[in-house]
Amino acid sequence: MHSRERILVIDDDLLHLDMAEELISECFDVMLAISGAKALSLLHEGEIPDLILLDIDMPEMDGYKTFSMIRDIKPVQDVPIIFLTGMTSCNAELAVLNLGAQDFIAKPFVKENLMARLKLRLDESLRLREMKGRLSAVGIDDQKFNLVTAGLTQTERDVARLIAQGYGNREIAGQLNYTAGYVKNVATLIYDKLDVQGRQELRALFRE
Repeated sequence: MHSRERILVIDDDLLHLDMAEELISECFDVMLAISGAKALSLLHEGEIPDLILLDIDMPEMDGYKTFSMIRDIKPVQDVPIIFLTGMTSCNAELAVLNLGAQDFIAKPFVKENLMARLKLRLDESLRLREMKGRLSAVGIDDQKFNLVTAGLTQTERDVARLIAQGYGNREIAGQLNYTAGYVKNVATLIYDKLDVQGRQELRALFRE
């Protein structure tokens, strides 16, 4: 049993791994993986972190591929993933957010900013786990929810979960630390992907 939250850092650069461990080990237990393959091996062995920091530009298996393979591991599907990378283009940031990552932090980073973002996403993850546990209270079947939303990104699933509980866009934005406009766009993507006309039809998909 771990008394502190665990962060898995995945980066092919040993210097960056050492730096990340030094910075965040004051507050968190740190797991290190020098490649996507090493990270997947740890996860398959049952070493499940509370949050993952993932580089993009890695040989053999880049961050995008690693992200997709991590999301195929059931115990890790709800673990927040933050891309921590030297790729600073708008396209790179948009790509990781569209994949369903919870955040994007560019290198070099300021320690205080990194720690604040880690805490923010960990707190958000805890709230989402609590919300998931409350789905049954509003008549939502958790197994049906997981089945119906299997083709959505993690961000879309988080938003769909809150819509199912009756939250509006502004409330969801406040819960997930997004803008209301972004939540509206995500909701539209959800409706399109699940072929429903709006909130009521969406909730009906998840009813017990």
